[in-house]
Amino acid sequence: MKRSILILLLALASNLSFAQKYFGKTYPSTQRVDEYYDAGDVTKAHLIMGKTDLGIGFRSIEKTQEKIIELAKKKGADGVIFSIEEEVYATTSSGSGSLSKKNEKKATAFNNSTSTDLKQTKVKAIFIKYK
Repeated sequence: MKRSILILLLALASNLSFAQKYFGKTYPSTQRVDEYYDAGDVTKAHLIMGKTDLGIGFRSIEKTQEKIIELAKKKGADGVIFSIEEEVYATTSSGSGSLSKKNEKKATAFNNSTSTDLKQTKVKAIFIKYK
């Protein structure tokens, strides 16, 4: 029970700490940003101006995309290439064991353990500027 509460508190704390970080160049803000989901879909000549990622946490994917689009407009991007990935940020393990001794010459041991990966889904975005 304590472990479940701890995991829940860590998840809440990490959700609150998902400040949107941006690494790249900034241009005058734009009003319209084209959305792409594969780099091969971009047909216009462009340069990569920067990157960001945002953990979904308790937000929906749609809300996460909207936040990234808002940031792209502020940074002056003409387009965004989206991708999504799951990242393992911790692993929990639990287990039990027992030993049965029927007589002095014979003993039976039993061990059971389970590992669980704790995952975080992130939306990654590459901001592009048309040439």
